Amino acid sequence: MNRLQCPCSACVYRPRMGNSLIKWENIIKGAISRSRFIVTILSCSIILVPAGGVTYGFTSIDPYLYSYLVSVSPDHTANKSSLSWMYSALMSGQAIAMITGGFLERKFSTRSITLCGVALFNINLFLMYFSCSTVFSLVLSYLLAGFTLGLMYVTSLVVGLSWTEKGYHGILSGILSLGYGLSSVFISPLQTLYVNPNNFDPTKNPVDGELIFTQASVLRRVPTMFILFSIFSAIIQIPLSFLLVKNPDIPRPETMVKCDHVVDMFRKPRFYILFLIFALNKLPLAYIGSYAKIYGETFIHDDLLLSVVMGLCGVFNAIGRPFWGHLHDRYGVKFPLFALCIATGLSILASYLSKFVKTETTCPVLFTISVWSSYFCCTGNYGIMPAAVIQFFGEEDFGIKYGIIYLSQALGAVLSSIYTSFIPFWMPLVLSIVFTCVVSALLSLMLRTTETLDDQARALLNNDSSESLVISKEFELHREGALELKAVKGKD
Repeated sequence: MNRLQCPCSACVYRPRMGNSLIKWENIIKGAISRSRFIVTILSCSIILVPAGGVTYGFTSIDPYLYSYLVSVSPDHTANKSSLSWMYSALMSGQAIAMITGGFLERKFSTRSITLCGVALFNINLFLMYFSCSTVFSLVLSYLLAGFTLGLMYVTSLVVGLSWTEKGYHGILSGILSLGYGLSSVFISPLQTLYVNPNNFDPTKNPVDGELIFTQASVLRRVPTMFILFSIFSAIIQIPLSFLLVKNPDIPRPETMVKCDHVVDMFRKPRFYILFLIFALNKLPLAYIGSYAKIYGETFIHDDLLLSVVMGLCGVFNAIGRPFWGHLHDRYGVKFPLFALCIATGLSILASYLSKFVKTETTCPVLFTISVWSSYFCCTGNYGIMPAAVIQFFGEEDFGIKYGIIYLSQALGAVLSSIYTSFIPFWMPLVLSIVFTCVVSALLSLMLRTTETLDDQARALLNNDSSESLVISKEFELHREGALELKAVKGKD
């Protein structure tokens, strides 16, 4: 039986079929395809909710962790800057896992990698019941937590982006990580209600004067919180792991640059600019995530209010990712990154200045708005950067390439720990963070967002193998001119 292939490459016409039967066949196929797309994208996003609870839930539980460390310490003191090293370990483990997951994705299915990450993630959470008594064991636990959630994060991006088309990578990157950012909306208040249900206020430690929780009912709930969280996480993640499958039907769209070798990325100056911007932009996020609540407690004496404020940061965390990703899809990389860096610096500065507002009502309102704005801007990096990697370096081996760029997050987290360790006062710390935002904004202006005809012609002249170059639609218009240049070169 002869079959005629439809131009859309999604259906097959049969001569004996009636028009109505063909119509319903196409409708059913389209409905199935859309359903698979929606289910996959939602699964990729929701599976990251518990993982985000570890990263952004750290904001609400760090005062309790610090208080617990003080209570079990023989001299009843602890270095508050050690909390930032736990966050640095988390980011370092996640960055290492991004590259590891990219390499594993070459040999194993995304479902297998995700299941492995989910199992290790929840086992580690359960074991944190025993490891939360010392700073060293907590750092190791957060390092492993970061590694396991990094495996889940990179497979979610790889799977989700395999279902999109060229021109929509930014907004879809934001949607895929939306669950990761939205997690604090649900998890942070639950953590606070479980650990501190009576809304006790911290008191000054008579040894070093730091604010800590001394209530026994609060301290004894800190270790058990990790057990309950691991059970909650496993219930959500294990079923969703089986739904993370790459798109088997739609062919990959063409890109504008070579993408056959990962090492090609290191030859481009824009790689180093993106890496440095991503690293510097991590500093304000690490600051606002680790110290916003601690700073707020110095002039806002309501722990439940601060917990709600930090919990609702997840809403702006989630909204910011697809918003800034959409700006990338529409305007490219340069303008969104510049605007993001400037807005982040202004928001961080406003959060510090809110303490000096004398009105009792205006003070917490300004602090709340500035913290929410900081999250909205900072997390936009995770909507822009995956799309920028695809735009500049191609889609092949995306997991490895984005993992290499993501190493900058570990560098930024370590730099933030150094900042907080050697700058003990709030004003110089905030001003240094604002300065890094200005530097990032200036670096973003150095990015070349498009390739010129000369760049593309030079690539063709320097590569005899047609398989080493993926030609974009724009380049097709000038291909004859490039070939003429190659012919002249041959004559010379």
